Amino acid sequence: MQITTEAIQTQIPYYLTQEAKEGIVKALKSFPRKIDYYINRYPGDLLQGDGWTSLELIRFGDGERKSVKGILISNSCDITPDNKRELPSKINFVPIIKLHRYMELLAAAGLENNRVESKVTAIKEQNVTTLFYLPKGAGLDDDYIARLDDMHTIPTHFFQAIQTRKKLFTLSQVGFYLFLLKLSIHFCRFHEEIARSPSPA
Repeated sequence: MQITTEAIQTQIPYYLTQEAKEGIVKALKSFPRKIDYYINRYPGDLLQGDGWTSLELIRFGDGERKSVKGILISNSCDITPDNKRELPSKINFVPIIKLHRYMELLAAAGLENNRVESKVTAIKEQNVTTLFYLPKGAGLDDDYIARLDDMHTIPTHFFQAIQTRKKLFTLSQVGFYLFLLKLSIHFCRFHEEIARSPSPA
């Protein structure tokens, strides 16, 4: 599925005011290149789509622990401290890396320059289903990407106790809907073309 203005508009929820809906539609007219991905609000909240530092992951190969920048995948209400639970919640996140670093990895894998540039164009237009493009801005000093197929988990209380953690960005309304659309395409595809029912006799 290609990410288009029309596809994002179908995700606009009913509960927004007409003014808010019109604002989103207006912002989408500049998609994919010139939309405002970030807002300067909710500096201390844990929200789905937030970018944070100090997210700790454990490397599968050797068990090494590493602190990385990442984007939160968990639903906002599932990780808010206000929502009390019988069992402690956990935060799902994926690391983010600089886009130019990803380009270096593609080149090292043997891709020719024109193919790398073509891939970067598709990434910036949000047409690579496994990646979410994050342009430079807010607390990001460069263009970044999030690999949606590289998910990790950290206990919410553990992350909240890290004094050095810092929020890098909060997604705008348009950026957030775009993020949700990418998540739904990556994780949930009704048209997977696999027959799961028994064949008729």
